Amino acid sequence: MPNINLELQLKFLNELDDALKDALERYHDESDEKLAELKYMQREVTRARRIIAERATADEKRSVRRSAMGTEMLREAAV
Repeated sequence: MPNINLELQLKFLNELDDALKDALERYHDESDEKLAELKYMQREVTRARRIIAERATADEKRSVRRSAMGTEMLREAAV
């Protein structure tokens, strides 16, 4: 499985969210349809950030477990 840089993805999503906030401010007097599309995009960015954050947390927990297992194996091997 390829190594995915979750921090880079979060950085991109944060920048995209900032751009969408700016667009909503700039185009606040546009049609309801255009505003709804921008708000939809913003919700999708929020959803994507949540998914990436959950994945990062899961990866971190897996890494801690692997590290603990490796330490335990070294202890057993030393005994």
